[in-house]
Amino acid sequence: MESAKADGRVFDDLKNLEVLAQASPELLAALSCMVTRGQLDMLPQVAEAFRAMADEDEDVVGVTVTTAIPLDDELRAKIRARLEQDLDREVFLIEQVDPTIIGGLVLEARGQRRDVSVKTQLRAARKTLVETTMKAGGDLA
Repeated sequence: MESAKADGRVFDDLKNLEVLAQASPELLAALSCMVTRGQLDMLPQVAEAFRAMADEDEDVVGVTVTTAIPLDDELRAKIRARLEQDLDREVFLIEQVDPTIIGGLVLEARGQRRDVSVKTQLRAARKTLVETTMKAGGDLA
């Protein structure tokens, strides 16, 4: 813990621990096995292989959902239902929390991305404001 504090990563570690606490028993068993064998350095490749296998399954679509705060059960069910309707496939959600998006969500599936986050909307509004001001010959303070 002291090392994490010194490196300024204690809160990142806490977020990761909270996510891990919600993991399935199968995932925890696989991680435990990787720790025992000293193979944690292979975790990124394992995650990518798992994602590729899941994407190959035509009946099920893995959708990464990034939100500013963790989803509650009701919102999770609504998002899943809407995605299943839109994609005409069964959907499993891969949830990520990123407070920097401020609000809204970012959806990623099969190489496509739909970003309806507050951060992106604010960025677009700022760009429009800058362009409009520049065209009008104004000066931004």
